[in-house]
Amino acid sequence: MSFDPIILNSLLVSLAFIFVDTLFGVILSIKNKDFLIKELPRFVSTAVFPYIGGLIILAIFANYIDDFMPIFILIVGLVSAKFGIETLKEKIFKLFE
Repeated sequence: MSFDPIILNSLLVSLAFIFVDTLFGVILSIKNKDFLIKELPRFVSTAVFPYIGGLIILAIFANYIDDFMPIFILIVGLVSAKFGIETLKEKIFKLFE
């Protein structure tokens, strides 16, 4: 099973944005002293895994069915922008206040 490099690279970039956003969110909540370890699994399962799972499923479809490629590129771009902007705009600036 080989993946198209465009699909693989865009998926990895988007997953990296999701991971970094989640990491900075945890660091920010620790800094603000409102981090609850028991809430982390719920947050990851409801706010992180759906994005990751959806992107992986779309990547598999786009790899094998050419009609899904534009949809995948659109979705991966929107998800990357959402998590990239959230990380830069909201969390990094608040972290260094």
